[in-house]
Amino acid sequence: MVALAQLDPTGVFDIVNTSLIFWEIVTFAILVFLLIRYVFPPIRRQIEHRQKAIEGAIDEAEKTRKEARELLEEYRRQIAEARGEARQILDESRKQGEAQRERAKREAREEGDRIIQRAREEIDRQREEAVRQVRGEVAGMVLQTSERVIGRSLEREDHERLISEALDSLESEVAGAPAGGDGRPS
Repeated sequence: MVALAQLDPTGVFDIVNTSLIFWEIVTFAILVFLLIRYVFPPIRRQIEHRQKAIEGAIDEAEKTRKEARELLEEYRRQIAEARGEARQILDESRKQGEAQRERAKREAREEGDRIIQRAREEIDRQREEAVRQVRGEVAGMVLQTSERVIGRSLEREDHERLISEALDSLESEVAGAPAGGDGRPS
């Protein structure tokens, strides 16, 4: 053995120690076999399960992100539609308000015109009434004055002629007087 020890100064090929190495290799092989057979499969299954769960979560997150984008676009579209409808309602309200204001102006103008027309008609009616009354009074005064001046009673034709002349004279004076005046020349 001494000769063998001289050939192998490191002692790796020492027969006595070789059985120890053999058993270490056998133990290591059994340990590797047990690890591969019983430990690694559950770890591998757990890793695969975890990987699938992560991939599922990523897919779910992508799906949720896509849905969120679609909802955001839908909300933006709805907001744009609502703004458009609000603008349209405001424009329509503005148009209706303008039409109402124009209608109120027109009705007020028409009512004012009617009031002015009624006032003119009333003024014309009162003027005609006043002219009739004045005619009657003037006719009576002319008749009395004529009878006093002439000293006798006038015949109907003379009476009518004098009244007509007096009234024509009075009407020409009234027509020449400014509106709202008292009929006397200024």
